[in-house]
Amino acid sequence: MAVNVVQAALSSRRFNRWLLALGSLVLVAGIIAVVVTFTNNSKTENSAPTGPPIKAAPPAQPNLKMPAQAWNVASQFMFTALPRKHLATAYRLADASMLGGMSLSQWKTGSIQAPYFPTAKIVRYNWKNTNYRHPREIAQNVILIPGKSSGTFRPMPSLVILKKIGGQWKVDYFGPVNGPPVPTPK
Repeated sequence: MAVNVVQAALSSRRFNRWLLALGSLVLVAGIIAVVVTFTNNSKTENSAPTGPPIKAAPPAQPNLKMPAQAWNVASQFMFTALPRKHLATAYRLADASMLGGMSLSQWKTGSIQAPYFPTAKIVRYNWKNTNYRHPREIAQNVILIPGKSSGTFRPMPSLVILKKIGGQWKVDYFGPVNGPPVPTPK
């Protein structure tokens, strides 16, 4: 019975006239909308922006000069603690924050805060101007390059922070960071 009602409504002259009138109205409204859109000369974008002009980005900050004594401590730490060689030497180069309360015998087990890495070369870099220098503290970004025989290791961007304690530079922090993309050596 429902099929007959729909079929009767679709074949009704009165329904078809209303459907034709509704379709004509929709068509006329669409034509008017298109004509108004194309003839409207006002610009929707702000062609004269307000506010101060945008300044060019400042040039990248160069690497800061690091005292030779501080760099010697940092590089010696990265060549001893990370590949787990001469851990007693690395222990003397670290401050209390890096040691984390470990004794020398605990440190010598190799289970230390610094990640294992077979360091063969160290490259200093200044990514996003994150290096800083203070008379008693220095932060330096480095890229550690593994040795050729290291296999699966890729270069590792890292941050090393040194503090001057009693006239001696000590490694306060060392850890990998999300730095610039580093290509895999061939």
